[in-house]
Amino acid sequence: MGSFAHHPELDLAGVSRFGAFGGHLGSMGPYACNAAPIMGRIAILGWVALGVAACSSEAAKSEGAGTPGGNMAGATPGGSANAGGAAPSADGGSVSGDGSAGAANGGAGGAPGGGGGGPASASAGHGAGGNAGDGGDDNAGAPGRTGCRARDLLLCEDFEGTDLGAVPAGWTRHGDLAAVDASDAHGGSRALRLGSAANAERRIYHDAKLLGSAHWGRIYFKVQTPVPDAFVHSTLVSLLGNGPKNGRSEYRPIDTVKQAVDTRDVGGRHNFLYNVQIIGKKEFGAETSYDYTFDAKWHCAEYHLDYADQSFTLYFDGKDVLHFTRGAGNFDASDIPNQFDELRVGWINYQSAPPGFTAFIDDIAFDDQRIGCE
Repeated sequence: MGSFAHHPELDLAGVSRFGAFGGHLGSMGPYACNAAPIMGRIAILGWVALGVAACSSEAAKSEGAGTPGGNMAGATPGGSANAGGAAPSADGGSVSGDGSAGAANGGAGGAPGGGGGGPASASAGHGAGGNAGDGGDDNAGAPGRTGCRARDLLLCEDFEGTDLGAVPAGWTRHGDLAAVDASDAHGGSRALRLGSAANAERRIYHDAKLLGSAHWGRIYFKVQTPVPDAFVHSTLVSLLGNGPKNGRSEYRPIDTVKQAVDTRDVGGRHNFLYNVQIIGKKEFGAETSYDYTFDAKWHCAEYHLDYADQSFTLYFDGKDVLHFTRGAGNFDASDIPNQFDELRVGWINYQSAPPGFTAFIDDIAFDDQRIGCE
């Protein structure tokens, strides 16, 4: 049988386009979707996927932040990331959404090569949800300097001037396990450490109004190993804003889904996503294939968002790995606002993944011009 991606005419309401893989949504405790019946086993390009009722990855306490709720099924190569559903609310109720699945076309494409936590295979999908990069080095012309001294950027933080155990001035802490630490760093002697927790938020927030309708963002991150053997959707960078089509939403330009070790063909690997969680409703987005591994090394993630042409590009270690351009006034599958209110940097899981990830983030920068990786 062909992939859902090749049959957009099929009515798959309630079946997540992400297609969770067998057994990885059944042990999430209170964070599991309230209703996730197995819809049937379907062979997808050599993968065995389980269609499940779609679930939201909206966190419950404060517009996409706080105690994680719901779940997000794993992605099929080259498809669009589209999952809605129910997430627990702070008072023990739920916020429900629909689980409509969008169409995608999953053609084969090139993926970035190389080691050090880069791609583990040479395939990446091209779909309606977004296009994977061709694997070339797209960092030419970008400054690529770390640190914030003598840099004229809209927002820059290297954590060097922040006391240990604290967070930088102008940022607010959300989760006790987010704090400046000297045990590891990328460009100096200090970085933001995100301590291990199965599903707690560990992030810092900053006003994002200075970023405007188009901006670049860059972080360096390192994830300690071993990592949890779990299916888990995690966000490193997100922004809060009012989408022109869907209203209040959390936009996640640096986002990932990791599969459990025993997942066929992609065991233990993760992908990258552009993910939008409409507050109180469904989520949607675009994704890469599962070509990446967490490897206890420093990596650079850089993105560009632009309201004018509804475009997005994600670079991993200087390579274009995901991009799309919807066009002016076409907000479907992007819904990029002309203004962001809040910036969130750190780590949050939307499923329980004990004992948790321990990660470091350093040399974060945001500007209206490309910043680059070193």
